[in-house]
Amino acid sequence: MIKIKLTNWNKGRNNHTFRPLLIYAQYFNEIGVQFVEDGSYDFEFIGMVDFLDKSIPLQKSIDQGLENLSKVTGEHFLFDGSDSTSLMAAYEVFEKANATYLFKTAKTTQEQYKIPTAFNKWFFGSGSDLDLGYNIPDDLYERIKLTGWNFGYYDPNYLNFDNANLERDIDVCAIYQGFHKDCSDHGVRNDGMYTDHRTGAWKKLEASNGIYYEKDRRPFPEFVNAMQRSKCTLSPYGMGELCFRDFEIIQYGSIMIKPDMGKIITHPNVYFPYETYIPCELDWSDLIEKIEWVKDNPKKCKEITENAKKILKKSYTIEKLLVYWYDMILTFKGIEI
Repeated sequence: MIKIKLTNWNKGRNNHTFRPLLIYAQYFNEIGVQFVEDGSYDFEFIGMVDFLDKSIPLQKSIDQGLENLSKVTGEHFLFDGSDSTSLMAAYEVFEKANATYLFKTAKTTQEQYKIPTAFNKWFFGSGSDLDLGYNIPDDLYERIKLTGWNFGYYDPNYLNFDNANLERDIDVCAIYQGFHKDCSDHGVRNDGMYTDHRTGAWKKLEASNGIYYEKDRRPFPEFVNAMQRSKCTLSPYGMGELCFRDFEIIQYGSIMIKPDMGKIITHPNVYFPYETYIPCELDWSDLIEKIEWVKDNPKKCKEITENAKKILKKSYTIEKLLVYWYDMILTFKGIEI
């Protein structure tokens, strides 16, 4: 039995970060992997709470993270549980620490990381007080690994597909949180960029003619009913590119319109243009055009929604997660399974 310590697994964001491992822990036991809190162990998984702190200045967070990791002995691995592909505050620690891998649910390309953007979030653009870019060497980029899970594994109910078959009398479901309360990373405000992107789609809809839509934040049952009755549902970026909503849209049989996911690398991947979702421009400039396409192509859209369900059902299984991590653990030093 291989024992892996999940350090401070229930502390702050670490619980969110390690949730799929905790949900499926009993199945990992069956393949010889046990997650422990203390006692003896073979490897250590360290969540973001223990090596980065977005509530303090960036350099202070880096220094604090390196100080914490300097006390760690044995082979260990870092898990950045942030929602986005950003490497902010994690990369600076990883490149100087002794961790074997840095894990993320999603990343982008080396070329994209080179471009300085607000909080290292490419979709926030540039010009902030905290624009960050990273020129990552090949060997270090190779050690930035995918966790093998994302939001699709956080709720097994996503695979319980809706069969209500309600009349889709709403053109667009645009129900989501549009305005973010005051929020900062390392002392720099980031809520305005979130709000501008999300409310930007609403402004396009408000200026349109002949499109029936539902918007604003609603209680979850109302959101579900609107999806069940909508020809398409918008899923904007938030603080990250992936969203729980993406999988809810597939579950309830609406068609997803989402800013192009071509720059995002994640596993499993359910984002295939015109196969599982309809991509649009980040600034929503072609949103109305994409909605009209959906309205004019109901048969094709039905095929896309059914294909999205098939890919979700095929990709997000316990067996797939276990195989991914079995293969990953085989790359750990001195491993014997």
